Amino acid sequence: MKINMDGTVRPLKFNDKVLNKTFGAVVARLSDDDAQAIVFRHAELEVAMKVRQRWLAQVKSIAGSSASNDEWSESISKYSGWASVADEALSYIRDDQDQLDKEDLLARAHVLLCDKVIAALMGPPADASLANRHGVGGACRGSLLSHLSPAAAIRADRRVKATDAAWASVRDGLVVEATARNSFAGTPGSVTLSQIDSCSPDSFEEQTARLLERDGCRILRRRGGSNDQGADVIGVTPNGLRVVLQCKYSTKVRHTVDPRYFHELNGTARQEHGADIVGLVTNRTASSAAQDFATKHRIYLINRPVLERWATYGVSWLPSDNRAAAGA
Repeated sequence: MKINMDGTVRPLKFNDKVLNKTFGAVVARLSDDDAQAIVFRHAELEVAMKVRQRWLAQVKSIAGSSASNDEWSESISKYSGWASVADEALSYIRDDQDQLDKEDLLARAHVLLCDKVIAALMGPPADASLANRHGVGGACRGSLLSHLSPAAAIRADRRVKATDAAWASVRDGLVVEATARNSFAGTPGSVTLSQIDSCSPDSFEEQTARLLERDGCRILRRRGGSNDQGADVIGVTPNGLRVVLQCKYSTKVRHTVDPRYFHELNGTARQEHGADIVGLVTNRTASSAAQDFATKHRIYLINRPVLERWATYGVSWLPSDNRAAAGA
């Protein structure tokens, strides 16, 4: 509330039209003296209480969403059916929880700020009862943030709800995908990592060719040789695109692939073999530098995690419009 130079009272303007109308009507019914003595404090107290209740509801909503994330994390850890998408699912949960933690910090900071405003408006006797009447479990983490208007509180609430809805959609999609993957894992076309790790370098190349064939590709070369110029397996997708793959098998699965193989493949796959799609298949992993090089030069990296999804669960790394349905 503001007091004009002539002593009259001008109601504070809020972003909420309902609050504007309500407090405007209150002020209109009071004399200027009464407004200065009563309405000034009362109106600010009411606003502080309303805003505080909104932030308190926000805290409770966030707590419910966090509890759901904890339940899903526990379910994913216990249920073997999630094995194929556990890392992806947990990554989505962590990202969602990071967002919730930020919203929780914001909400708790504003609840505490409102408590201080209410305590100041109600006077010292009210201090002791505030925690019981309006308290929020747990202390506010971090420093206080600048005060938000009621409209900003509503926008924050919408953001949290939008995050919940987005996660629910992703979660439901993961459930469907996990079911499909695990159903495929029980078919004759599924190949486990242990089977792949028991291959020889030559049979690894042949297995890669069979997987590519399973995706609907026509195989032109199943094994490389001394003069293969980096192309161990060559195939043609259902859409007519030429796929060139270099296979790097090792019994030391914890070791990373030598980056020079990526450079070799980049120098020959398109120039010498006319590749449209280039990939390196390995039962190992690759260093971050090798991954960056592969991304920069449009080389698909079919490393151990991707290979497992492809071989065991039927999730092809090929662009979706260049493969047949798994198991078809």
